[in-house]
Amino acid sequence: MSKGQSKREREEALKREALIQQWIRDRADTLESKVVQKSNRKTLDYVAAQEVALARQEEIARRFSERKFTPEYKGKKSRHTERKLNVILSDLHYGADLDPKLVNFRYGPLEESRRTAAVVAQVADYKRQYRHETELHVHLIGDIIQGKLHDIQNAADLTTQSDRALHCLIYGIEFLATEFKKVIVTTSVGNHGRDAQRHPERAMQDKYDSNEFRIYRALKYRFEKVPNVEFHTPMRGFYVYDQFGMLGVMTHGDTIFNPGYPGKIINIEKLHQQINKFKLSRPEYNSIKLVGMGHVHTAMDVDIDGTMVVTNGCLIPNDEYAQSIGIFNTPCRQQLWETVDGHMFGDHRLLKIGPTHDADASLDKIVPVWRGLDT
Repeated sequence: MSKGQSKREREEALKREALIQQWIRDRADTLESKVVQKSNRKTLDYVAAQEVALARQEEIARRFSERKFTPEYKGKKSRHTERKLNVILSDLHYGADLDPKLVNFRYGPLEESRRTAAVVAQVADYKRQYRHETELHVHLIGDIIQGKLHDIQNAADLTTQSDRALHCLIYGIEFLATEFKKVIVTTSVGNHGRDAQRHPERAMQDKYDSNEFRIYRALKYRFEKVPNVEFHTPMRGFYVYDQFGMLGVMTHGDTIFNPGYPGKIINIEKLHQQINKFKLSRPEYNSIKLVGMGHVHTAMDVDIDGTMVVTNGCLIPNDEYAQSIGIFNTPCRQQLWETVDGHMFGDHRLLKIGPTHDADASLDKIVPVWRGLDT
């Protein structure tokens, strides 16, 4: 400020300087805020998406948990369980909405419902003469829904996928609960059901934080008052179970173990090493007799140095992704076997599913065809 300025002019100049300084401080605060907002944008987007997804899932869960029908087993019961029947349900891919103009077979609400019904009907028909002494173990181990992995515009929206999965599985498990004196369902999440906002790539941490785990929890709430159904939803990426003092381990197969692609090539030695490392991780795992997984869409069972390895097939026909990597026709199968004292992997059957079941309207009596979100 020049010496010739009047007092009033000096005061005005000081005010202007103060305003300029305040503007600089405000601008700095704004820029800092923008930097923070930018760094947190992905987190904020994830939280917002989670809130929307959870609200939708809660509404779906509420609707199914209020279902009044309680299944009841009316057959003969033996005090002792002599046989444990095991079925793997995996790679069901509800909501995929395959278009027969683009792939070999349609796979929509009708096919999902009837194929699910075909599986549970075959489970119920297994050795009925021993039903009074048999309990059923359902290993629900992932890729229950198609998800949004390969193309965000592909398949039904996630709310519809979840609803269709709950529809088919609730009706399917209800049917099984009328056929067996006890049904034990244990779950493990896959890769297609992951929350792509939380895990854009394969989930290595907190794998349970997924769309699929929310479906499992909704199922658990649905069946918690059904007396002959137990539902277990472990958070870890695998679970160990005990049958007649023998241990098995189940996981989806995209993490923990890598079996290769049984439809093309399987490295037995590499898988043997993986199993041995797993067994050595804890003393009680040394006695594991069976390793089960899905993911590869090819049903296989092989004895590796005394440990039975069982991979599951799929319910879904080949989709466009499989077609793009040269896989055109994988047989749709689910694995079923019996465990008795001393034999972890006893009598075994492949449950076959295909187009003939898609056309069988009688299966609608077991699992009705899904009609929409507003029904």
